[in-house]
Amino acid sequence: MRMNKHCPVCGQATEPETGFYFGTGYVSYALSIALSVATFVAWWVLIGFSLDDNRLFWWLGLNGVLLVLMQPLLMRISRTIWLAFFVYYDPEWPQLTAPQQ
Repeated sequence: MRMNKHCPVCGQATEPETGFYFGTGYVSYALSIALSVATFVAWWVLIGFSLDDNRLFWWLGLNGVLLVLMQPLLMRISRTIWLAFFVYYDPEWPQLTAPQQ
């Protein structure tokens, strides 16, 4: 769950201001919903749903366990997405910052 204070390549601060990552909760929520929808569709296509048995509850349990296990990964991905929203990446920055000869 720890992050580098600065990017090891370019030196960009990974926390530009205090509380910068509060918005990642929204991104993490969206990723969790997308993952839940994907598992729901996969379950529906592969196994199906029925009101006559407990397949829906098996999916709910499996989905809950999957979300808990993937939470560290989802948190890192949401931080990366949030940082990419606000920090511009220029692939040619080494040429721009190199001393002119």
